[in-house]
Amino acid sequence: MNNDFLNLLETLNNEKYMRSFISYLISPVITGIKPSSTITLSKQGHNLYKLWDMYGEDFLKDLNLKHILLRETVNSKVVLIYDEINLMNTVYKKSSMDFLEKLDYRLTMSIDEILTHLVNRYDSFHCPHELGIFLGIPVKDVECFMECTKSKCLLCGYWKVYEEEKKAQEIFELYDSSKEIIMNHLLSGKDLKEVYNLTNNVYKFTI
Repeated sequence: MNNDFLNLLETLNNEKYMRSFISYLISPVITGIKPSSTITLSKQGHNLYKLWDMYGEDFLKDLNLKHILLRETVNSKVVLIYDEINLMNTVYKKSSMDFLEKLDYRLTMSIDEILTHLVNRYDSFHCPHELGIFLGIPVKDVECFMECTKSKCLLCGYWKVYEEEKKAQEIFELYDSSKEIIMNHLLSGKDLKEVYNLTNNVYKFTI
């Protein structure tokens, strides 16, 4: 996030600030390279906690995205924002479900039931390892991290990579590119609806 974008954010009213800042944070979800993202909404600073309560539902509706609340405290909340189709494609993939079934997720569950189970486990285990699957991290990397493997970490970026280093690097670059294109469109004066139309799922089939 560069200074020009930070300066732009400070000129916006509360609703536009929330929409622009969170769009930047979840840009890989908007471009389709990532099925979901977690964000923490704090009462500090611009009070995204309050702004989310005021404008969050309409914001997600405009982006055709959904969310679930993972945790809420007095001062903050953690939400998972997701593209339902992309998330279903990720979660119901055989390799993902083979892993998730060990943690009492079931192929017969609807996506809403699966997310409810995730919320329950998030409450019990603070941040369960399988959250990585929902975020689009490869199963093998989640398993290696979960098992405290002795395997060499090949790359450390958006997650710790233990296999398929080249593919992971390509995904990291697309995450960065997603943030850049969202940020640059907003800096050019485009409104969020136009930005969404230009960037929605542009990277969905890239990897």
